[in-house]
Amino acid sequence: MPARRSYRAPSRNGCYGCRNRQIKCPKEHPQCSHCTSDNIICQYISSSSSLVWPRVKSRSTTPTIPPARTTASQSQPNTRIYAQYRLVMDHSISPCSPPGGELNIQDLELMMQWCTTTYRSVSRNSTVEGIWQGVVPREAMRHPFLMHGILALSALHLASATSSNTGASKEDYLRTAKSHQQQAVAGLAKVADHLDRSNCNAAFALSSIMVVFAFAFQGNPIPTVNTQSNALDALMDIFQFTRGSIDVQGEIIEWVADGEFSALLEYDNSQPKMPDTSRLAIMSLSRRNTNLATKDPTHEKDVYDATINHLGFSLDKLARGGETMIIAFQWIFRIPSRYVELVRERKPFALAILAHYAVIIHSLRGHWWIGEWGTRLIRDIGQHLDAGWRESISWVIDATGCYIPPV
Repeated sequence: MPARRSYRAPSRNGCYGCRNRQIKCPKEHPQCSHCTSDNIICQYISSSSSLVWPRVKSRSTTPTIPPARTTASQSQPNTRIYAQYRLVMDHSISPCSPPGGELNIQDLELMMQWCTTTYRSVSRNSTVEGIWQGVVPREAMRHPFLMHGILALSALHLASATSSNTGASKEDYLRTAKSHQQQAVAGLAKVADHLDRSNCNAAFALSSIMVVFAFAFQGNPIPTVNTQSNALDALMDIFQFTRGSIDVQGEIIEWVADGEFSALLEYDNSQPKMPDTSRLAIMSLSRRNTNLATKDPTHEKDVYDATINHLGFSLDKLARGGETMIIAFQWIFRIPSRYVELVRERKPFALAILAHYAVIIHSLRGHWWIGEWGTRLIRDIGQHLDAGWRESISWVIDATGCYIPPV
């Protein structure tokens, strides 16, 4: 049993937390044991009663936000959710330092990066930027796992930049991004079985941030992350990772739609803004699917039919000028899980369909977290298709201008 705390009128030079709770402060710097055990930031009060911020650590220490305090009544982390979100973190990066319990200068740098720049990475348009810039950070103050997610994506954004005025290296930012991402995932796993209206917005925001993080971490040309050699397997990992977020979002979507994050779920009903040549490509894929099923009884026509239908919907929305980020993610959510397995097996028809989806990814190339994903994917697919099958992706080549070396 923990030692009983003595209660008395608080000292004027004790910390703010103890003073507010009217308990005796041990006055241990930089953080007293009471604040440490209660998992709150410790702030000291000077003789003039003005707040003194906690001591700041040096940049070399891995930054953290204190994780949510747990009790014996709380369940263990949802291991299934945790396993899904670990998929993109298997690359070799220098080990992270043990997490501490205090904010430091880099935490503040990353939050400034979010509030000035990175928030736009997950804002599909200007109408929702205010939510990501202001409301989401406010929510993160109540839910540390979301704060870690914000700082993780901000660190990765800085790592992707060609230069930095802070003197930190790309590997430093990558190490920081990995540390925060791991803590975000662990925190989300702990609440995944206890989602309610109090934490639904934070869980929804983090799942969206982590999808962008997955593309950025595996797709950007960062020298310390060797992902350039196999775009297909890397994308399938992201697909599995992204589809895992359905387990989180599916349970809370109604609560989110009923709150201040509702604008993030609004549907785009814009009219066509460019010729929809993709319809001919979809018709061609459907005919080929029927022909393959006629020739081969083992051909999984139903799986491909569902995948092609969802792809046709997504390409139609792209032609209408719909928000490309939503279009790209919706297809990942909707495709049959068996289709992902067929891509991993390098089935030619599955690859041909994926090449058509790469047109959507290619249209997002202006975003720092996508970069050349579409081009890499189309080229990798081309290397796995013989001359006969390459004919099936001629529309893809025309739509993107990507060059595939001859077989």
